[in-house]
Amino acid sequence: MKGRRTDRQETFSPLRDKTLASVLCQLFIREFGYGNKVPFAQVMIERILETIDAFVRPASQLRPGQLLWMAVAYDGRKHAMKAMQQIPQVPVILDLVTDEELQALAGGAKWTVVRRDRHARLLKQAFEQGGVLAQSDLAAISLRHHWTIHHDIAEIQNEQQCLLPYRGAIQDVGATLSHKVQVARLLEAGHLEPEICHLLSPLHDLKSVERYAQTYKNVLKLAERGFAPNEISCILQIGMRLVGAYIDIVNEHHPEILARNPHLRDRPELST
Repeated sequence: MKGRRTDRQETFSPLRDKTLASVLCQLFIREFGYGNKVPFAQVMIERILETIDAFVRPASQLRPGQLLWMAVAYDGRKHAMKAMQQIPQVPVILDLVTDEELQALAGGAKWTVVRRDRHARLLKQAFEQGGVLAQSDLAAISLRHHWTIHHDIAEIQNEQQCLLPYRGAIQDVGATLSHKVQVARLLEAGHLEPEICHLLSPLHDLKSVERYAQTYKNVLKLAERGFAPNEISCILQIGMRLVGAYIDIVNEHHPEILARNPHLRDRPELST
């Protein structure tokens, strides 16, 4: 049997329930039929409030030059062919402007160089916080055309021989096949599979890199023997887009193969 509440408990305890959680709980009970499932409602409300806390950061957490942005969560899943409403997201704090960039600009650094470095930095910052930005995110943040963003990323990756952690590369969304293509390019540049693991961002396990490398080597062998792209796709059980991307690399590094097999350039299936 519970003891009688003290005068102070009678006075002040009810005030502790004047909270957003209590208001939401009553809403669940009255409007959504959770009268007999109050514990379930309380758990759901707790998760809702945690999500709100993640989205709403006090201004004191942001320094001048920073912004709060929502990124797709890096949770090991690809989330391809899904609407953004169906994809987990996480808030990330990004340095839109840094002192180093201002110093570089004041010192006469080229606008394009600073812009490319900034795009690379934003991608890395988001990834370090458990999120991945798409090229469209960078286009919105910097008010640049998406083709400019695409070109900037390609330039940085070629110069630094690395794979930047943007959404298309990390989660293989859209028309990109970056992981596999980057492995092939690094392979042609003379790097061994263990080296490639550390050159990719994020780091890849050796087994995955060896699998990508072997697939490219197989495409190279079949192309050299004159197999058509659709035949290569069927033999290796890989998509035509990937076959086309690999053949483009073959053409860059082994043009004599395509010179002997001009039919490799004919890939109408890639447009579908």
